[in-house]
Amino acid sequence: MTELAPQTPIETLLKSAMDGQLPIALFMKAFVASEVVLLTGSLVTPDGSGFDPLLFDKQGVLHVAVFTDMARVGFHSQQAPHTLRMPMLEVLKRVPGGYGVVVNPGTALGLELSPAGIGEILKDFA
Repeated sequence: MTELAPQTPIETLLKSAMDGQLPIALFMKAFVASEVVLLTGSLVTPDGSGFDPLLFDKQGVLHVAVFTDMARVGFHSQQAPHTLRMPMLEVLKRVPGGYGVVVNPGTALGLELSPAGIGEILKDFA
């Protein structure tokens, strides 16, 4: 697992939340307002077609990969070489039902959101 010091303000908040120094609700409020990086296997056109997100299978549930900074992408860019930036709230609104989200996969500074967790976040923050 890759260990990097926080690179962005949202990563600093994530580290504080992971260390128990910041309430999760405060982190989530900032997180849904932050811009994240998504990787896609093909170019995305202005109408949104061509989006082929990097997915991970976590115990039988597909999770869309998002990254808090380009520095977190690492070798994953070999699997999906194109990038797209989007507010996290928009990502969550577009994740298909039954899918989760994995933030910064392969790093110690990350988290997973289950499909049910995404629904709760949207209910609380959308």
